[in-house]
Amino acid sequence: MFLEEVIVTAQKRESSLQDTPIAMTAMTGEMLENIGIRTIEDFQFFVPGVTVTNDSMAIVNIRGIGTSAFGVATDPSSTVHFDGIYQPRPTTGYQDMFDVERLELLRGPQGVLFGRNSAGGTLNVISKAPSEEFEGTFGVTMGSYNKRSFSGTVSGPLSNNIRARLTLLKNDRDGIYTDIVSGDKYQDQDTFAGRATIAIDFTENFEMILRGDFSKERETGYPAVRTFYPDEFADAGATIPTDEDEVAFDTKPVSNADIWGMSATAIWSGEDYTFKSITSYRESEVDQVIDADGTDLTIFDIGFQENSRSFTQELQLSNNNPERLEWIVGAFFLNEDGDGGIDILFEDPKINIPERNVTNAYALFGQSTYSVTDRLRATVGLRYSYEKKSYNYSTAVNGTEVDSGSPTDDWKAWTPRFAIDYDINDDVMAYISATRGFKSGGFQLGDASSFDPEYLWSYEAGVKSTLFNKRMRANVGVFQYDYTNLQVVEYIGGVATTSNAGQATIKGIEGEFVARVADDFDVNATIAYLDAKYDVFFEGGEDFSGNRISNSPKWAYSFGAQYTYDIGDKGYITLRGDFAWRDNVDFKRNNLPQYRADTYSLLNARIAYTTADELWEVSLYGQNLTNNRYATYITTGRNVAGAADSSLPVTVFGEPRQYGIQLKRNF
Repeated sequence: MFLEEVIVTAQKRESSLQDTPIAMTAMTGEMLENIGIRTIEDFQFFVPGVTVTNDSMAIVNIRGIGTSAFGVATDPSSTVHFDGIYQPRPTTGYQDMFDVERLELLRGPQGVLFGRNSAGGTLNVISKAPSEEFEGTFGVTMGSYNKRSFSGTVSGPLSNNIRARLTLLKNDRDGIYTDIVSGDKYQDQDTFAGRATIAIDFTENFEMILRGDFSKERETGYPAVRTFYPDEFADAGATIPTDEDEVAFDTKPVSNADIWGMSATAIWSGEDYTFKSITSYRESEVDQVIDADGTDLTIFDIGFQENSRSFTQELQLSNNNPERLEWIVGAFFLNEDGDGGIDILFEDPKINIPERNVTNAYALFGQSTYSVTDRLRATVGLRYSYEKKSYNYSTAVNGTEVDSGSPTDDWKAWTPRFAIDYDINDDVMAYISATRGFKSGGFQLGDASSFDPEYLWSYEAGVKSTLFNKRMRANVGVFQYDYTNLQVVEYIGGVATTSNAGQATIKGIEGEFVARVADDFDVNATIAYLDAKYDVFFEGGEDFSGNRISNSPKWAYSFGAQYTYDIGDKGYITLRGDFAWRDNVDFKRNNLPQYRADTYSLLNARIAYTTADELWEVSLYGQNLTNNRYATYITTGRNVAGAADSSLPVTVFGEPRQYGIQLKRNF
């Protein structure tokens, strides 16, 4: 049996994954479920070139490019899209993924077709569309740490020309950490989310898709914990935990998020042209409280608030059934009005920094591919971007305003793309490309000083092949980035401060392999090598030139295997195992060892029984079965006097071993 063909929309029109000449990974919803991928953080372990830092928000790093800055006047360098809608705030990207058709990860700058600050790449989450026939699913998951998850989907026609789909999810889990002072549990889960989609066929060639979604989270977030307590803390009266799953805080952490949005996608398909309009409105409210000193002493807490209201409009026009020239042109507009701020709370003083920012971003883009011969194609693309930010802030110390300001700034850029792809034969394609990436500047949360935009040129070459009578896919790519003004984030006094490195070079190689060894046995593997360093970077009297860029593991690889055993009219059993290994990473530009995460590996497994009619499925799953304790973020801690102390780092750890049972009923 052949490997299933994967259809993607990475070039804003449908094409086969193997015929799309860019570096990308695509996973179907079924594959995500089998591997055990439920969040963006899970996704990183089984695709090359991606790391996700979970500091109570999704900080996506693609090939070492991402930003951990927070505040409404900063933007992500690697972006997230849900159903084609840009997500402007990293705080809203870390959501449970449910009822997903597929994930598409585009590595490298998306300077033409996905231009809004997608300097490092973009992750597209595509939800399932309403079905032509009535269908539905109900699922229950029970697991360790009192895991309780319930989901339900119903989909089908409402009339001859209207289809609808509704999905609801309730996901709860007790916390991983126990506060030995209060008895509270931290790093829990408490999410209620839903999505509704209505597809309307007004005519044979005009379709409107209406979407609405919401997510309500009432959690404690991922706490930063200490791994070392010097004697001075015990002498000051601090309670010292004795187990790694114990903490002692004086302030209960909070991570609340209310997110909702709606969109309308109109598609008119004529004989020669297709016109698409994507309109969206989104709101988010985020409230976080962090016990930043990690003790039950009253030393240092941080409160963070962020509210965002964004409107986007995108227009696309493309040609149909081209003989030799395939093209798409479009326009994009974003208006985001955000407010919030940060509270830096020592016992004394208490510092409050409220902020507001309005961003207006405009872009025009176009890309064309010309078939020089039946095997050789040349692609040229260009995007013009203009962005303006209007910022307002104030600083109060113990209730008295000491500073304020209302700066504005704007930036513009031309970002071209040049590419050639060639069919070596019917099953092997080679491609080479040069693309310019751009990310606009912004303003610091704290002192409102501005930082410059970042630019890069990406040079890439790769081969996509389907081998052994369509039983194996082997995709390999090499790349080099030449960066100018790379935006580098450093946390100083609890505030994310962004500075610009003069120059940086990132280069690497990636490989993805999938093989159908037998009709009932599949294997897959990925490997990535990354060399990411600052070439020129002087800041604060220090020279960071030659240091490794944060969140850039030198090596990473994964292996997976799935076997299906047919038991006749009783159904079939599916066995799956996945192993991932990641090299150490630095979290600070100074590359000090105390801010470096050790290498680690993860082992996941799943066994499922499905009835012959595929109406019932029951499965057992295990994640991180070897119970490795791995760091997803490390930053500077505080001593008993409240001063930042590099010898006392605090760490955010990933998820420990978990297991459970799932029951699904299809109808």
